[in-house]
Amino acid sequence: MAPHGHKFDPSHRRRLLDPERARYLPAREVLGRFLVKEGIAAADLGCGPGYFTLPIAEIVGPGGRVYAVDTEPSMLDDLRERLKARPELPVEVLRSSEDTIPLPAQSVDFVLLACVLHELDGPGTLREAARILRPGGALGVVDWRKIRQDIGPPYAHRLSPHQVDAALRRGGFTPGEPFEAGPYHYGLVATPM
Repeated sequence: MAPHGHKFDPSHRRRLLDPERARYLPAREVLGRFLVKEGIAAADLGCGPGYFTLPIAEIVGPGGRVYAVDTEPSMLDDLRERLKARPELPVEVLRSSEDTIPLPAQSVDFVLLACVLHELDGPGTLREAARILRPGGALGVVDWRKIRQDIGPPYAHRLSPHQVDAALRRGGFTPGEPFEAGPYHYGLVATPM
């Protein structure tokens, strides 16, 4: 991993909901590659203003639950505002730190880390993700490819496939094969060791 995680500046959070993002990172299409289905409990770690949270909630439906978790209060405030227009969605908004997720052990079937892995300062979030997953559960990772481009995090902060593998293993996961998630991102499913 990078020596220090490159944190997204919350003052730019509107970019996370820009319609252009839906063109290069289609949330529903990406979620279709993961174990997201009706009735499950899911945690969206680093949820931001809910780019993936709302589509996950639509998929899991009223019999499921989505825990939208972030360290940044402004991101969570924006998500709460968006949820006012969608009160039927089964979303609970939670603030966390990198090393402590306020959920009980084995409480979710699926954890999503979307554009978050490169931001982590250590294995704490991954270890917490492993802790909250039920037996048979999985971690879905979506992040920026290590390519040079004008959008997204700086090249130096993006993780190579080797760095991704090492970070996931340090955090207690066995990574699966990566897949293409739009032109700039990869995705993969990881299972707890």
